Amino acid sequence: MDTNQLAQDFEQRGCCVAEALLSPAEVAALSDLTDRVVASARGVEVENDVFDLEDSHTPDDPRVRRIKKPHNVDPLYMETARHPAMRAVVNRLLGPNVRLHHSKVNMKAPRYGAPLEWHQDWAFIPHSRMALAIAAVMLDDVGLDNGPMLVLPGSHKGGLKDHHDGGYFVGAIDPATLDLNAAVPLTGPAGTVSFHHPLTIHGSALNESARKRRILFFEYAAADAWPLFYGVDYDEYNRRLVSGEPTNVVGFDGSFVRLPYPTEHKGSIYNNQKAFAKRHFKHFGEEASS
Repeated sequence: MDTNQLAQDFEQRGCCVAEALLSPAEVAALSDLTDRVVASARGVEVENDVFDLEDSHTPDDPRVRRIKKPHNVDPLYMETARHPAMRAVVNRLLGPNVRLHHSKVNMKAPRYGAPLEWHQDWAFIPHSRMALAIAAVMLDDVGLDNGPMLVLPGSHKGGLKDHHDGGYFVGAIDPATLDLNAAVPLTGPAGTVSFHHPLTIHGSALNESARKRRILFFEYAAADAWPLFYGVDYDEYNRRLVSGEPTNVVGFDGSFVRLPYPTEHKGSIYNNQKAFAKRHFKHFGEEASS
């Protein structure tokens, strides 16, 4: 693994891809664990602290589109966030002192796995400085057919776009303002990990294939990059340190911030985007994209 080349791609393109960063055995363990967690959604009626549910979910036919904060669900997820190969990349990108800001498993089940509209993660997770990197661990083989993450290379250099519509934060960018012909899919066999800049514009389409597409996301931040819009339990915050030492010194770099408020639909990006009237991707049950 050439971390210098990965860092160069991250700087120039806003994303980089490391194939086979995790071994087949490590991926199999994560895949099996994720299946067990999803199976426990049977009987769940509404979204809770662990599960974000597809609109077509029923208690007898569980359809999970996200596991929230999996690092709090099972220790294996946090162990993966601290995996030596993961640390090698994020330390090259962010420096020696790195904290896990957040985690999630986004799942696109065959045929109905929900899309995500074009957005930048910085719109959701503004910090005191732009020292973040988002890792996407592919738990399944990801190809063109099963809803890969699509990125606009170089878009991280264009600043923060507006993610509001009608005065409300909707967590999406008007697709008419983007050159979507430049979109590039991030694909690879299970165990591949991509890393993208918090300002890189990305989205993903409905999974209409017969194959699963599950991605374990780790949002990493430099230890001195302070989250701006939620309270912090300082001890718990420091327990999420991935490498290096904690600090109570906060760095500032003058990054432009537009807070993700006000919101009409509380919850995850999926709920936020329900209020968006200019959707690009087709949703389950629709004949064509809007």
